[in-house]
Amino acid sequence: MAAIHEHLARNRLPGFPMPIFRLCCLLLLLAFASWAHADDTALFTGVDANYSLQMEKEGRQWKWDGKADDLFKGMAAQGAKGFRVRLWTGDEGPNGKTYATEVVKRALAAGLDPYLVIFLSEDWADLMKQPLPKVWAGLDMDKRAEAVRTYSREVVAHFRKAGLRSHLYEIGNEIDYGIAGVYPSKGAKKNPTALSKSCWPDTVKLILASEAGVREADPEAKFLLHVAHWWDADFCIAFYRFLLDHRVQVDFAGLSYYPSANIGGSLEMEQFGAVATRIFEAIKRPLIVPEVAYPSTADFKGQFSRWKKAAPGYPLTPEGQQRWLADFLAYCAHLPAIDSIYYWSPEWYGEGMWKAFALFDSAGEAKPAWSAFRGERASLPTPKSTVFFELDGGQLRSVPIAEARDRAIPQLRAELAKTGRVNMDYIHAITAAQLVVEGWRVNLRASLMGNIDLLPTDHPPKAVDWKAQLGEVDAKTQKAVIFVRGEATPLLDEVLASANQRGLEVATHPVAADAPLKFGLGFDWQKGPQPE
Repeated sequence: MAAIHEHLARNRLPGFPMPIFRLCCLLLLLAFASWAHADDTALFTGVDANYSLQMEKEGRQWKWDGKADDLFKGMAAQGAKGFRVRLWTGDEGPNGKTYATEVVKRALAAGLDPYLVIFLSEDWADLMKQPLPKVWAGLDMDKRAEAVRTYSREVVAHFRKAGLRSHLYEIGNEIDYGIAGVYPSKGAKKNPTALSKSCWPDTVKLILASEAGVREADPEAKFLLHVAHWWDADFCIAFYRFLLDHRVQVDFAGLSYYPSANIGGSLEMEQFGAVATRIFEAIKRPLIVPEVAYPSTADFKGQFSRWKKAAPGYPLTPEGQQRWLADFLAYCAHLPAIDSIYYWSPEWYGEGMWKAFALFDSAGEAKPAWSAFRGERASLPTPKSTVFFELDGGQLRSVPIAEARDRAIPQLRAELAKTGRVNMDYIHAITAAQLVVEGWRVNLRASLMGNIDLLPTDHPPKAVDWKAQLGEVDAKTQKAVIFVRGEATPLLDEVLASANQRGLEVATHPVAADAPLKFGLGFDWQKGPQPE
């Protein structure tokens, strides 16, 4: 701030009145400060709660400690700061201009800072689809770009008049493969080289048109471009470099994150952090997480019914959801790559497909996870590395996940070198492979989904004194996760009491008697050196 003031003072126009000059400087500095989300005191957290108005019309209520409250004010009171506003083309209907305008006004009235997501679609648009609005059907690409520019200018002008203060705009939603009717054939997906020839050029043309229209209505506009490949740093870097090479204004990179989907084996937040950091270092842009959520139960059906793989240490319970969100926010608060985070649809409670991810139970009562929003950046704990244990009956055993990964990767690479690619011969080979690490059987076939699974063998090694094992964990830099197999035993109480006396953070994670312990592996190992 001082540097900015000094620069302005040196360049003050001769004869310009000093009192007015100082006032202008103050206003400029305040504007700059209000723009910076990732300051030294707070991790900027927000919500995408756009079902709210429709749910209100249905008579729904949201309660904290049994007391109903205005949803927007209640979320702000819990510590949410921002609001991601979904805008579809068209004036009326779900997420249309009229609906989104009311969302903006309600968010502002509650003290939240809304920003606009210009979907360039009249319906859902995401990684799986990018439908063309009917109003632009039949237009060639040049005419479509003109229409997009006009539309973007007009809607931003409208929302500025309606009170929108933020200068942040997200163009499209999960635009990995295209936008506004641009979408690849199945063969081009996941392939940056093919996409750079077939889809991304037209995507760039439409984004440039939208950005130009936005700037005509708001010259201070900043832009967020958002993708969903949270498990694949190479894909994301290729996408953003293509945009930057073609003059797209990218002020923030956006990355969705749904760990329980287990896409690419990205179960653990450290894997997400590694991808985010690589993107940040490659394109020199901070990241926003526009969508994130974690389930509180495995009992749900519908479109997202497969998204129920628990991250290690975070069971699918309300308490596990709370712990995951608190730890994720703390982790991101100490990650230089991350600017801000928005939880997706916390309000969408009920018995439907999002009931597990919502932050209210089926009766509209707030779940414990809301407490995660209350921490200031400086007060959020420094993340600790995790040491894993399993408690099975009367025995506590360490889980050698690091050693298992170190042993599994060379064996997987060796088998892949033999076949040259993932085919049936490769699958048969890794299925038949026997790998045992410190009394744990490693299931190499799980690597096909980007995971590594561990199961205790029938002949575990000789029991080790549990106090000695626990004593090796450094309470200052490490925390412990104990997988509890089957029913809890009195030993668990002893272990927890001992850890508490040492100030060691411990989380328990129940698992079924015959279930493997599932961890993330990813696919980057395939890009490493192959054996000769």
